[in-house]
Amino acid sequence: MTLTIDGVVGNPRQGSKTLAATTAFVELLATRIGADSTHVHDLAAFGSRVLDYADPAAAALRSTLTGAQVLVVATPVYKGSYTGLLKAFLDGYGPGALADTLTIPFTVAASPEHSLAGATHLQPLLDELGAISPMGGLFLRDSVVAEPEERDIHLAAWIDSRLPRLARLTGVAA
Repeated sequence: MTLTIDGVVGNPRQGSKTLAATTAFVELLATRIGADSTHVHDLAAFGSRVLDYADPAAAALRSTLTGAQVLVVATPVYKGSYTGLLKAFLDGYGPGALADTLTIPFTVAASPEHSLAGATHLQPLLDELGAISPMGGLFLRDSVVAEPEERDIHLAAWIDSRLPRLARLTGVAA
């Protein structure tokens, strides 16, 4: 079985720290569970085209992500919630379009007060799309994301604490 891990980043700034953290997370996760293929997609490259549900590139990305076995949905937290860019992209899916896709909501915020934004705002949106998130969400403070060594320690700890469950759900050996 080919195991694919995809990431989609809803930061409106190209080349963001959220993108760097998501890429590091997807690569580390792939190494830990033995994924065959990884891709991280930066929605900032699409800009307002995510609002056009007929845009061929955005539609192709939505289609690609429906085939991922593991999908990391990453966003910085602005004003207590996920970004409008991410919302606009996800709104292009119909209800249940991500049925049974194993997702990991990943939020980055400056304040620890926003640590539950993934669970309280992003998770219900993913649920509406049929995605499942049995791992719970991943939250990192912006100050941790800015320090790659510290960031990677936190990412590895999150993965390692969930490795047996991840292995069962993806069908790989822990």
